[in-house]
Amino acid sequence: MINILLNGANGNMGKAFCEYIYENSKYSKNSSNFNLLYAIDKDNLDLYNKIEHKPDVIIDFSTAKATFLALDYAIQNLVPIVVATTGFSDDEESRIKEYSEAIPIFKSSNMSHGIHIFSNIASKLAKKLNDANQNIDIEIIEKHHRNKIDAPSGTALMIADNINKALNNKYEYVFDKSIKNTKTNKKQKLYNEIGFSSIRGGKLVGEHTVIFLGENESIELTHTAYSRSIYIEGSLKAAEFIISKKNGLYSMEDI
Repeated sequence: MINILLNGANGNMGKAFCEYIYENSKYSKNSSNFNLLYAIDKDNLDLYNKIEHKPDVIIDFSTAKATFLALDYAIQNLVPIVVATTGFSDDEESRIKEYSEAIPIFKSSNMSHGIHIFSNIASKLAKKLNDANQNIDIEIIEKHHRNKIDAPSGTALMIADNINKALNNKYEYVFDKSIKNTKTNKKQKLYNEIGFSSIRGGKLVGEHTVIFLGENESIELTHTAYSRSIYIEGSLKAAEFIISKKNGLYSMEDI
């Protein structure tokens, strides 16, 4: 049995995680695999100082700021951690990498295995179009529920990074076209931009679309999440993976 400390228990993902574990404990044949030992959120942060039984792993579905509370506990007690939170600054990303020198850290902007397959397909398609000397514009559109804080999503940035890596990092990211277009002469425009559009509303779980636009044709790829369970299942697989690893920073590619 793997004993879990959940950080961010009262957020959308945290509530879904608790419900998932509870429901599976009633009906699943594999219910003995996981035990939710502690569920912590901003309302009961003092629980970190009252923990009697050290968890086997921490799963973090919180905010960038709250993640470091979990990381501090993880460092002090040498507990592996799965970081499923997004919206970190460059400095915070560097700090997480430093933490990974002392403990095993699994970090991913998206815990869905399907989105990583999607991202790999998009990067391979981008390379094929580039190798064929196709002049293409690349746009990424992401849609999430109204309460999602970061924009563009960490997943959209991850997808863009994979595409850009396949294209020798020659593309620049454009987040605000209202500024960019006033500075760009369209006749001189180079095909080296990845544009981002973010939509927030309703209770959308998550949708990401990559559009490759040529002179006379376009190709679209879309991944749609219908349930948060895909992220929960991915985080549990990550937990199983990370508890036996040496110190270091791991990602979905390692799984």
